[in-house]
Amino acid sequence: MKMKAHVTTYLWVALLLGVSWLDAAKAQAEVINEPSPSVEAILKRLDNFQAELSDIKQSILSSGSLGVVSEAIAAELTPRRTLLSTQSAADSFQHVSSDGSARLSISSDTGVDVESVQFSGASIGISADTDLLSLGSGTLTVNGDITATGSCCGSSSTAFTPRGFYVKKDGHTTITNAAGTWETVAGFTTTNLVGGWDSGNLVMNTGVFTAPVAGYYYVSAAQRIDAHDPSSSYVRLIISINDSTSWLSVGGHSIVGNGWSSDFETIQASNIISLSASDTIRFKVQASGDTTYYLHMESHYSVFLMPT
Repeated sequence: MKMKAHVTTYLWVALLLGVSWLDAAKAQAEVINEPSPSVEAILKRLDNFQAELSDIKQSILSSGSLGVVSEAIAAELTPRRTLLSTQSAADSFQHVSSDGSARLSISSDTGVDVESVQFSGASIGISADTDLLSLGSGTLTVNGDITATGSCCGSSSTAFTPRGFYVKKDGHTTITNAAGTWETVAGFTTTNLVGGWDSGNLVMNTGVFTAPVAGYYYVSAAQRIDAHDPSSSYVRLIISINDSTSWLSVGGHSIVGNGWSSDFETIQASNIISLSASDTIRFKVQASGDTTYYLHMESHYSVFLMPT
């Protein structure tokens, strides 16, 4: 009986110190001149030691001499397999924290696969595309297209960020230039404009809007031209993409020909345009035969990124 207690003690010391329990048991048996136990015998003996472990743990915890250290030793003696266990009601695993706060951590130097989903660092994906989702502080980046079979966007106040503007001229702009010169409409404001707004992607004083993201944009302009000689020329209004003045290939075009009934007119242009991120929008005016006219402040312009 004393011999058995010695073997038991040495076995558990070997386990706690990280030494191979099988080699330690055999070595101890040789020291005390007992035949080396078989693996089956040792495993059976280990199954019977659970109750003895509980007694050891209780004895350590009740010892006043070890203090806080006794808690740590007792934790080591608790079988770690109880931290992750199967549930009888379903085919699932449950993690029970060893101290009430420790989280379950699963990591690998190459990544973790769960079925066909791959986790690597802050990226989630599949084998063919490992970073479909990238997680950051306060940011979720989707590196691909989103396909929905039902409603996905919720209310516009929470799921859609308006991009674009609705502005007006902040005053008259007198144009004195050679006939046929293209003029970029500039000098915008939302002041005293009911419903006026700007997402921050329009430079008011230059009139240049830069698309923040790729998408379809509704663009419109209503430009009043004053002090123009309607008998000598026509006036064009274009929606210029990336500063183009080729009216055959721009985002929208309107023309008012010779023979106006007065020296002022409002010309309009609108379109739904597909833009890439960083493409620009400008509104440009050209008078074919006039060298002096002005762009009236009674003019309005808007750009709006359409939800898709």
